[in-house]
Amino acid sequence: MRKYLRNITVGAALLLLAGSCTDKFEEYNTNQYQIHDADPATLMKSMIETIVNIQQNDSQMQDQMVGQLGGYLCCSNTWSGTNFSTFNQSDAWNATPWNTPFEKIYGNFFQIQEATNSTGHYYAFSCMIRAITMLRVADCYGPMPYSQVKKGNFYVSYDTQEQVYTSILSDLANAADVLYNYYVETNGNAPLGANDPVFDGNYSGWAKLANSMRLRVAMRISGTWPGIAQEAAEAAVTHKAGLIESNSDNAMLSCGTQSNPYQLAAVSWGDLRVNANIVDYMNAYGDPRMPKFFNKSTLAGKTDKYVGMRTGDADLKKADAAGFSIPAYTATSKLMVFCAAETAFLRAEGKLRGWNVGSKTAKAYYEDGINLSMEQYQVSATEYMKIDEAPVVSHESDAVQNATATITNTVSVMWDDSEADNVNGKNFQRVITQKWIANYPLGLEAWAEYRRTGYPELYPCIDNLSDCGVSSQRGMRRLSFPYTEAQNNKANYDLGVAELGGADNEATDLKWAKKN
Repeated sequence: MRKYLRNITVGAALLLLAGSCTDKFEEYNTNQYQIHDADPATLMKSMIETIVNIQQNDSQMQDQMVGQLGGYLCCSNTWSGTNFSTFNQSDAWNATPWNTPFEKIYGNFFQIQEATNSTGHYYAFSCMIRAITMLRVADCYGPMPYSQVKKGNFYVSYDTQEQVYTSILSDLANAADVLYNYYVETNGNAPLGANDPVFDGNYSGWAKLANSMRLRVAMRISGTWPGIAQEAAEAAVTHKAGLIESNSDNAMLSCGTQSNPYQLAAVSWGDLRVNANIVDYMNAYGDPRMPKFFNKSTLAGKTDKYVGMRTGDADLKKADAAGFSIPAYTATSKLMVFCAAETAFLRAEGKLRGWNVGSKTAKAYYEDGINLSMEQYQVSATEYMKIDEAPVVSHESDAVQNATATITNTVSVMWDDSEADNVNGKNFQRVITQKWIANYPLGLEAWAEYRRTGYPELYPCIDNLSDCGVSSQRGMRRLSFPYTEAQNNKANYDLGVAELGGADNEATDLKWAKKN
């Protein structure tokens, strides 16, 4: 029984209804919409820190524990055998990726909404942050409260999956308009300044991120609602603000006075190691980014190698896992939110789908993605781009894990010019595989894309302790709704489960997910 209780702390003077962020957008007016009753910089800063969690516990519970399902990292603490990697997480843990974003976004969001009368650049910004954060919730759970969330009450009706993604796209589109217009018409005024840990208050950068996120969302729903997806993607790439297209545009979140949460979990706590999936793929490709991503193993006989840990080992002891490779982060390393390489790979997929997402070919955007990622980590792509044979990805047993495994459904790096442009062939698999590598360590995004496309193939869970039929090979398909929803929001919960189209458990696919 799920016992994790949501702690709703929203001030008594907050506005009653969140509603759609796009209902009341108007031309901004700096004086008219100046916030008088709240400090926007303070409110925005803590909201921004939810788009990729800086706070160490939030990062561990969401980006690391759930994120390990995407194949990048692996929790080396088994917590008495009850965790996401073995598909038997506790009720409290299962609820955290839902509860924490709701709690940390909406208090400030409602204050900004009231202070701005739901208009202007501050409100547009808050809607964008809400959209980016709640995308992660929707990707984990499916239907959810979004348009009807109210002051002090999260137990409201669920938006359908189509409604959630459509609303997120709309909020991102309006934010791109409002923020870019403000940037141009104020000659680059940066109202958030140093309180913006990503772009130092530069709204041009945020508008580019909003458009790039539109591409990400459009691709997520492309197989299920293709008309909505194509329209959103094509609008994003032609928007006057542009996209994150060069590494100087990359959205990187500074941890400020806090330590990088991945480094903290790996080094100080010993709870995090690198996942065998990403290490073994990169080993197979001879990927020059490996020293930038990982530290070498300290396992006996393997100190000259990068060695990842297989996920889902219920019997593993944390002390025994200490020798596996860890992420190559320092305490001050920034957190990646969105990189130019992803934009290029998204456009490559768009071209494979026949969308008008740029003047280049799918192949050209694909190669741009690889080159941009190599440039981001200051290594050469020359030899990598010449790999014309599909490698065998394999994992050897070691002194800690008896976990030999092999993946044969792989692709070469080199594009196949003989293949027609579509999403049914190996070139599509190439795009997704290389995007997966470039997006390290964005585990929640990797998990979503793995469920959507089936690529890249990942090792099965070693110990599958699921009680609801989760496949060891396909992995967990979603998170079940928090028990408090069934307990305190029963009528709306029941409608949400009906919209889900399957049982409320981790074996049920979301509507956009690949079904085989």
